[in-house]
Amino acid sequence: MGSSEAPKLPTARENVVFRQLGDEWVLYDPSANKLHVLNLTAALVWAHLNGETATPDIAEAIQGAFVPSDVPSDVVADVELAISTFRTEGLLA
Repeated sequence: MGSSEAPKLPTARENVVFRQLGDEWVLYDPSANKLHVLNLTAALVWAHLNGETATPDIAEAIQGAFVPSDVPSDVVADVELAISTFRTEGLLA
């Protein structure tokens, strides 16, 4: 029997701390006592992981944050990679 539920949208764990330190963005995972340094794209992805925003919408928002000449070549792939990495690191709910 298939589930009628919509796929779960990516959601950041509530207890992961997201901060800017100087010129860098970091995540601190207190349960693993681990610090993750993010590039700007990953930081923007993290900021959108509210459980209400789908990957294509995150990519569109990120694309709008860059000057047109500075937009990463494949924003959707970058967003998917960041979300996959966050999932692998246990940072998503």
